[in-house]
Amino acid sequence: MARLSLFLCYIGWLMLATAQAPDSLRQAGWYPWHSIAPEDPGLLGMNSWLEAPAGKYGRVERRGETLFYGGRPLRLWGLNNTFADCAPPPELAKRRAAFYAKYGVNSVRLHKYGDGAGWSGILNGDSFAEFDSAGLDRMDFFVAQLKARGIFVKLSPSFGPPTLMPKDTLTVPFLTEFGDWAERDGAIRVPHSAIFFSPEIQEVHIQQMLNLLSHRNPYTGLTYAEDPAIWDLEIVNEQSILFYTSSHGLERSPTLRRQVGRRFSDWLQEKYGSQRGLERAWGQEALGSFELAPHESLRDGTVLPLGNPYFWNTKNLEGPEAYRKQRHLDVLAFLTMLQLEFYERYVAAVRAAGYEGEISASNWQAGSSLSHFANLWTDAQVGTIDRHNYFGGSRKNRETGERVVHNGSMLARAGSGMLSSGMQQVAGLPFMLSEWIHVWPNEYGVEGPALIGAYGLGLQGWDVSYLFQNRDDGGFSPVLGSHNWDVTAPQVMGVFPAVARQVLRGDVAEAQERAQLKVHAASLFAGEGFDFEDQVEQGYDDKVLQTDKVNPAALAAARVEVVYTDAPAATAAFDLDAYREGAAIRASTGQLRWVEADNGEHQGGFFTLNSPGTQALVGFAQGQTARGSYADIRLDSEYGAVYLSALAPDATLGDDKAWLITAIGRARNTGMRYNAAEDRLLDPGAGPVLMEPVRFQLSLTRPGRCTVQPLDHDGRPQGPVIYPVDGKVTLDTGVRETPYFWVRWE
Repeated sequence: MARLSLFLCYIGWLMLATAQAPDSLRQAGWYPWHSIAPEDPGLLGMNSWLEAPAGKYGRVERRGETLFYGGRPLRLWGLNNTFADCAPPPELAKRRAAFYAKYGVNSVRLHKYGDGAGWSGILNGDSFAEFDSAGLDRMDFFVAQLKARGIFVKLSPSFGPPTLMPKDTLTVPFLTEFGDWAERDGAIRVPHSAIFFSPEIQEVHIQQMLNLLSHRNPYTGLTYAEDPAIWDLEIVNEQSILFYTSSHGLERSPTLRRQVGRRFSDWLQEKYGSQRGLERAWGQEALGSFELAPHESLRDGTVLPLGNPYFWNTKNLEGPEAYRKQRHLDVLAFLTMLQLEFYERYVAAVRAAGYEGEISASNWQAGSSLSHFANLWTDAQVGTIDRHNYFGGSRKNRETGERVVHNGSMLARAGSGMLSSGMQQVAGLPFMLSEWIHVWPNEYGVEGPALIGAYGLGLQGWDVSYLFQNRDDGGFSPVLGSHNWDVTAPQVMGVFPAVARQVLRGDVAEAQERAQLKVHAASLFAGEGFDFEDQVEQGYDDKVLQTDKVNPAALAAARVEVVYTDAPAATAAFDLDAYREGAAIRASTGQLRWVEADNGEHQGGFFTLNSPGTQALVGFAQGQTARGSYADIRLDSEYGAVYLSALAPDATLGDDKAWLITAIGRARNTGMRYNAAEDRLLDPGAGPVLMEPVRFQLSLTRPGRCTVQPLDHDGRPQGPVIYPVDGKVTLDTGVRETPYFWVRWE
């Protein structure tokens, strides 16, 4: 018995060690990522897909809900560069442009270059509106390199709240009311949302863009206003006057309170005629009910427009905030007017400067209910709808202080996570997701491009995608976790040769069936406007949107959109059951099937794709077979993304002489360890990055004979040719130590 007990103890120890040692036992067969020539097009390269230079056919144009370029619909598949990394040294600029083009990136969002000086941007340190000449020259060169490769540019100048400098006090004389010069090395960051209240702050913000638009890029010979490679200007990043930050500027600046109080009081005077009329409309107890404005008078101009999404939720307006309901509705109307005024002022200024490209307002949201749809409506008055969303990452447990990893999968629930951003697509306008990614140390990054590519820029008809990162070195990341947002991590960008082909070629058909959320904008300011309940669950950057009549799972079946109507209209409940096939949700186009996880687990689920140019099986699909028009894919690993892609831009899997096989799973650093539940990162490990092996079998149904050739991580042939037997071939990326294979048809 003693020996048996000892043996059982040993087995228990071994099982625990196995669960907590992925670098040794659990990572058996994992292979190192080894890209040594990221700029070499190889067989992966999509350089010829990007018609250079960007803008050779003129402007990208918005025609209804679609972006057009050269007379054809356009999809933009891109990533971000931020802060001073928008102006890299020349050699890095060249390297990045070549690397991006190879992987099908046809647009870059230059973000926060105008946020400060030094590491935080290319300003000169004296004024928010003035650039450092050397930094601007580097950005000029980078823009020219991107353009030369066929890569369009979106300009997003700052984080959001402008960081103003000493010279800006000439325009904003009350600037020091917001802070002290010493707080940010000689600069003062304006509070969130304050820009919507202050014409002075708006003036500096607009002048920065005008200075750039009038600047002539010596490497292109064009001003930024003239250059069609600059396809979109973003008015302001992650800001809304209707968000929870709305009153921050008023709280800190007496001058801003006086200015805004006077204007709001005049607006109320015109609406209600007198102080007594206001008291009758609002109720006596609603006046002076905020600590910031205890004595409010129309005559004195001291009534303040204070509010946030909690107050504008219809349930709260009929519940705890009922005694201030009319006040809240008036504030909502007034603030919406101010936000739209700023947008209109900005648009008029850049148009007068000669810029004729697209303009997007902001990419933020304003809680749920009335403020959410009022905010979205102001964005819709400008142009393309833009939004942000993230998934994964880690957060500190408030009780224990430990960092808890969100290591779940978006595949577990149809329409969840970042994909739920599509609940904000507006009928008649293009849609863009300009920041999104699976955040470190979430391991399932490969599913991000897979889902956003197939369901977002495919089924939903979205137009633009920019994965978020701060910077890259013009090649794949040598270690995971050096940045929380890492596009060039191998498990993310490694799938681009398949997904970018699918997106740019338009392989996935857009849904014709539509699930519509109908909103009457004018009625929002009466506390009405829609007949459904909506909910937004938000951490900060990550959020999930849903309604009671259109479930986000509808994003797996039909196109979801908000329709702003001319008169109040009923929203029909979307019948998701009509698209269910057992455990799967079938897209209305028939090309996509999504099987959710069982038992409410945060991991699990998979989807299949069968289109003329791309077939795929993505997710937790061990033992599952995706049947396609030209091949069946069976996954023998627990998790992975397996793609079959026609290589050429205008080809299909049925007629192309060459296919690309891409098979990517998770990635971990060498020595990286989680706990058994995989919700604690025990050791981040170090380079090199190891790739999880993906084992799968192809049953080829296309007539004819073919060979399968492994490719190295840069897309160059390596190793012995594989000959299918009876139309079948079994592949293991761990054995071949590569995720890429070249199929040649005779």
